[in-house]
Amino acid sequence: MASVEAGWDITTGMSQGWCSDTQNESIIDVDEEKAEAVGVGARGDKTQTQECTEKSKASQADENLITEISDRLDRATALGEDDKLLVAAHILHDIDEKFLQPIHHKILKEAAVLKELLQENTGSLELNEGGWIKQGKHTGRHNFTIYYKLKEITPGQDKELSCRIETAIKADLLVPFLSVLNESELYATWLPNFKLPRLRVSKSEKLQQSGRVSQIINVETEIPWPLKMRQVILKAVACDNIDSYEEEDASDNNNVYCLGKDGGRIIIRIQSLDCPDSEAEGLVIPPVENGVVRMKVKGGFTMEKCPPDHPMKLCALQYDARTTNSITGDDLILVTFSFCVDPQLTIIPKSFINFFVRVAMGQMWNMFLNVAEDVKEGKRPEHSAVIARKRELYDWVEERTAEMMGRVS
Repeated sequence: MASVEAGWDITTGMSQGWCSDTQNESIIDVDEEKAEAVGVGARGDKTQTQECTEKSKASQADENLITEISDRLDRATALGEDDKLLVAAHILHDIDEKFLQPIHHKILKEAAVLKELLQENTGSLELNEGGWIKQGKHTGRHNFTIYYKLKEITPGQDKELSCRIETAIKADLLVPFLSVLNESELYATWLPNFKLPRLRVSKSEKLQQSGRVSQIINVETEIPWPLKMRQVILKAVACDNIDSYEEEDASDNNNVYCLGKDGGRIIIRIQSLDCPDSEAEGLVIPPVENGVVRMKVKGGFTMEKCPPDHPMKLCALQYDARTTNSITGDDLILVTFSFCVDPQLTIIPKSFINFFVRVAMGQMWNMFLNVAEDVKEGKRPEHSAVIARKRELYDWVEERTAEMMGRVS
């Protein structure tokens, strides 16, 4: 019994007032109730020890989790600053919101918009699936196909007009193409001016620049009388989606980061802003002026190595075979541009659709590609000067384009 009592005293680190062997005192018998009490106490103390151990392990696990989350947040921030928004969002998508900073919420928001654009630009063009109607096909130096569709927002209310253009260009035309797109302040120097019916861009100005190519611009367009001038304030955001990344649940259509996981693309999304958006963008957007209607627009561009079985590749090769024979088939980039616009009209006349989609869009797109060719050949000094001034940006574009074209189709 003394040894049991001595052991109890050591375990608990407490003096119970009982006699030990070294004190030459009589041993007091412990009845069964006391023995049972001693046993319960020992078990209780053991439970406390286990609880301490478990708490220590839990604390270590929490520290490891926080460290892991912190590392992921830092990686996502760095990727976002490098315009790799979809990869950054993939890293963030299962982190508790309480850990996220404003920059991370912005990345997630941008990823959702980019995924919507990818769905629109890579979705089927079959009428029964996507509702697209083939408006026309242009063949020649630049081959492209135009599609459109109408969607009623609410019964009897304004309708949305969507347009999608696909074309295949040579890889060495991408930098000039992007310079024409990126230098919004030069739009007025090349956009066509239609006198009958009246349709021309009367103003194009950059309101804000952020990052490499992301910007906010103001575009005002004159349209046929008696309709009022249309204005759109557009935010353009570029995404480097060339690198692929793992996605464990790519079959989950609700996961806004799955589409794009295979990489191989440069994405530029555009979306209109209005006064309520100005505070979040750090920009004061003036209210709409009298005689002007502000439109809502969303859409954008995707650029990728042209798939070997894509119809636009066949068109490009057929035309090239009749002319220069300079295209190998492996140096083509598929450019897809789509947009959805609410022109603030309850009824969109068929004649207007035909003119806008077939004539206006066709001529503007063809002019766009011709200007890019001029830039490539040094015939547009203003664009050449801008490219020279922003050499670091366009060197990066060339580097990433080479990476994209080096991927196996």
